[in-house]
Formats: sequence, C-alpha cells, structure tokens
Amino acid sequence: MGTLGHRSIRTRICVLLGILGVVTVWGTGRAVLSKPSTVNRYTVIDGDTFLYFPKTCFFTALKLGCPRQLLRLEGVDAFERKQTCLDALDQVWACGQTATDRLRQVVARPDFACRIDPEFIDRHAREFSVCFADGRDVGATLVREGLAFAYGRDTQYLPLENEAKADHRGAWAGHFVRPQYFRQGATS
Repeated sequence: MGTLGHRSIRTRICVLLGILGVVTVWGTGRAVLSKPSTVNRYTVIDGDTFLYFPKTCFFTALKLGCPRQLLRLEGVDAFERKQTCLDALDQVWACGQTATDRLRQVVARPDFACRIDPEFIDRHAREFSVCFADGRDVGATLVREGLAFAYGRDTQYLPLENEAKADHRGAWAGHFVRPQYFRQGATS
C-alpha cells in the first residue's frame, strides 16, 4: 500500500475519532447538565443561599441544560439551617429551619426572580444576588421578619433590622447567636 492509501486510512480514523469525541462530549454534557429547562428553577439550601438553574445559556443551543449557579442574597445573613435559638419563653426554636422554610416559601412564588451580580463572589463560590417576589426585596423581607440580619458593607437593611429588633419580631423575641458567630463555633 502506498502513502496515499495510508493517508486515506489515517484520515478516516481521525474523522471517526473526531465524531466519537463529539458524541462523547455531547453525551457527557447531557448527563451532567441534563435536559434544558423551560423555566428558571431555584433550590433553597438555607435561609440566604440557593441554587439557580437558568432556563437559557450557551448550552441550550446544544439541547443541553445550563449549569447551576450558587447564589447568596446580597447584604443579608440568615440563620444556618441547623441553627437553633431560644424563643421569648426560653424554649428551643429551630430558627435556622424557619429561615430556610421562609426562603423556600418565597422562592416558590411564580414571580420570584433575581438580579445576579457576577462581579461579586464570596469565598464559598456564591454569586451575590438581589431577589424579588411580589414586587418586594426578599432580603428586606427576611430582615424585617427577624429571620436574617444586615450583613457586609452594605447597610441598606440596617433600619429594617432595627425595626425588627424594636418590635421583637422573629429571633428578636428571644435569644440567639448571630449566624456569622454560629459558623465560628459560638453557642450562646
């Protein structure tokens, strides 16, 4: 067989390997990214953190789902999911689960949407977002209800926190450890 025959065989093998590679990458993407969604979806992790599954991205052109994004509500810090507090009667209260359930309730609204700021990402790879439901800022709602606190450099929620404290709403009715200190191991 001459060099022309070897080139032809080599070309066919390269084409077949290329096709196999494309099919493998597409199949892996399909398995990892799943099918495209018809709506934006959110899954709550705790009182200020959730996963976002966008309905459109670069991958939807390939009939693949979009990768998930880990989001955190900007400017607030909610109780950790397993965190407990004491209520007004000094009874143990699952304040972390309550905050998580409240966010889950808000996220389930059909008009829930977020404005994601890809410029700011925290040390847990969460992108900061400001979210709205029923025309209201979700972070403000949680702070106003005493289930989250103003947090970070942004002090826009501080007046709402002071209002919740004065009115003994949510955790302010009893005793608690702020989430940032709870994460560091504080218990009382």
